[in-house]
Amino acid sequence: MSARENIAKNIENQLKNMTNPAPGVVSRVFFDIQKLAITQFPAILIVTASETQGLIQYQLRCYVRGTEVDTLRNNIVEEIEETLEVSRDRDITLSGTNIHNVTTHVASIEVIERELPLGEVVVNVNVQYTYKRGVL
Repeated sequence: MSARENIAKNIENQLKNMTNPAPGVVSRVFFDIQKLAITQFPAILIVTASETQGLIQYQLRCYVRGTEVDTLRNNIVEEIEETLEVSRDRDITLSGTNIHNVTTHVASIEVIERELPLGEVVVNVNVQYTYKRGVL
C-alpha cells in the first residue's frame, strides 16, 4: 500500500473514533450533505489533495448543522486538532513501510459560508514524511 493511502486510512480511522463531538459520518468517498440525516452531523469528508516531495496535503471538509454554527465549527476543529495530535507520526513504523520521520500538523483552517442551518469548515492538514528505498 502506498504512503498516501496508509496515511489517509490512519487519519480516517482516528477521526472515526472522535467523541466530543462524535462525527456521524467520516468518509473518503464523496457524499451529498443535502441528503444526510440530521443524526449524521457533524460529517467529515477526507480529500487527499496535492503532494510535493514528501509533503502530502489533506483537506478535512467538516459539515455541521445547528443554530450556533460558529460554535459547532470551532468545536469540530478543536476536536480534530486534538485527535490528530495524539498520533502525529500517523502510527507508521519503518518496519511496516518504507517511510519514516512522519509528522502531522494543521496548516490552515478555512470557513466556508453556507445557508443556515448548515456550516462548513475546511481543515487543511500537512503530513511530511521521508521515503527510504531498500533496507535501513
